[in-house]
Amino acid sequence: FVLMGILFVLLFIQFLQMPVEMMIADRARQVLETHPALKIAIAGSFGKTSMRELLKTVLAEGKNVAAPSGSYNTPLGIAEFVKTLKGDEQILIFELGEYYSGDIKKLCNIVQPDIGVITGVNEAHLEKFGSVENAAKTIFELADYLGEKPVYVNADNTLAKKYAQDEHIQYSRDGGNSWKVSSAETSLEGTTCTLTREEHTIRVKSKLVGLHHVGAFVAATDIAIRLGLSANQIEAGLYKTKPFDHRLEPKFGADGVVTLDDSYNGNPDGVKAVIEFLSGLPGRKWYVTPGLVEMGVRKAEVHRVIGAQLAQNGIEKVVLIR
Repeated sequence: FVLMGILFVLLFIQFLQMPVEMMIADRARQVLETHPALKIAIAGSFGKTSMRELLKTVLAEGKNVAAPSGSYNTPLGIAEFVKTLKGDEQILIFELGEYYSGDIKKLCNIVQPDIGVITGVNEAHLEKFGSVENAAKTIFELADYLGEKPVYVNADNTLAKKYAQDEHIQYSRDGGNSWKVSSAETSLEGTTCTLTREEHTIRVKSKLVGLHHVGAFVAATDIAIRLGLSANQIEAGLYKTKPFDHRLEPKFGADGVVTLDDSYNGNPDGVKAVIEFLSGLPGRKWYVTPGLVEMGVRKAEVHRVIGAQLAQNGIEKVVLIR
């Protein structure tokens, strides 16, 4: 009886909470409906925060830009961010979190985006979605909402590329939307490359490490050109980009040991990017990980692939932690 009583109380609280949350989210929707800013929405199994911060840093060179801090990617989180708006912002950038089918559609109805970016699809949150296909369909609800409006899709990610349509703008470390990438290099000091398209030449110099960022540079540059920024402004913004907290963040010790803090990484594509970056560095390399969670039925398969990648890329030791 006690257990049934507790269950009844929890269900009653949830019953009361849902209408309140819906009302708060609807107020945020009304504010955004009348807000003059252009709205950019980012969806994907991984890379949303990195793309948000990259776009925010670059576009801020020529526009008044605002974006939520942290992972405010739920209806209530977005509603809290909306309360902080002054009304004179020119660009608003949102992350859209996905845990169940229909989540992205619901968030799009609140945010009402004008441009979308899909950073990729993988096994993240597979326990909730049940299949990668369900995750992909949910993430691509952003593209469904936008229709003929611009949608950028990360073609470096196999699953995202599979679900992309002809009208979508595919970007990758090789370029995209007529942009060509050349002289791409990365080290512990950062990443450089040159982007060219017709009369435009953008010389990228960023403190972000890893060649997996090059595709994001292409997307950010294309969006910035679309919104009227100059080449000088874009280069200045890219120069200001730096590693985000706990996302492939180099830390240099007095003993000469370099630690790459990637503790917020919880997805296979992120792990692959880290291993690829480590393989290109000189010296001895150790990989410390607790493994990945929320991989669902593919957990064993995903970790076997990671093990093979570590072996193939000359990682000296792997330390598993709990």
